[in-house]
Amino acid sequence: MNVYDFDETIFTGDSEDRFFDFMFKKKGYRHYKINFKIFDNLYKAHIITKTKAREHQYSFLKKIDKEGKLDEYLTAYWDHVMQYMKPWYDDVKKDDDIIASGTPRFLLVPAMERLGLTNLVATEMDCRTGKIDGYFAVGQYKIVNFENQFGLDCIDNFYSDAYTDHFVADHAKHAYVLHDDDQISDWNEYFDAHPEKKKKR
Repeated sequence: MNVYDFDETIFTGDSEDRFFDFMFKKKGYRHYKINFKIFDNLYKAHIITKTKAREHQYSFLKKIDKEGKLDEYLTAYWDHVMQYMKPWYDDVKKDDDIIASGTPRFLLVPAMERLGLTNLVATEMDCRTGKIDGYFAVGQYKIVNFENQFGLDCIDNFYSDAYTDHFVADHAKHAYVLHDDDQISDWNEYFDAHPEKKKKR
């Protein structure tokens, strides 16, 4: 099976960042941007984990749930950002592809439906509260979620833009990196030639 990271791999930009921007522009949600920046700074200062930062940054989900507007907002959001799907993926997409992302599952499911895909590894977050079950699914935690759902023997080809996904790449028969305007290179050859790219982003 072919496995793809989502953000900056088959989607231009970061789907979470675009969602935050989308929500913070809405009346009644703009003040949550201050909250986002506070916890982003705490995470960058290594005071809290990515998991804790995201739980606080998604605190506006409680307000959305109270208003009963999550489906409405998700539909409007993906109506706006599906234009950022990368054309190269449409040319190779298969129905059994696995998308492996750190983005919360509730946020990616509408995109999966539009793409006609069902296999998704993502952060397991309560869409009503922002509470994460386990850890935010990046780096080593992505492969934990992947193994729990699919095992580790099914990855024929893996594609990602970031070395932080080497935990998944290590279990793929073939792994590729997206770089420099969607050029695709062999994972090991690229990172051996560009060791500076191994730094955590």
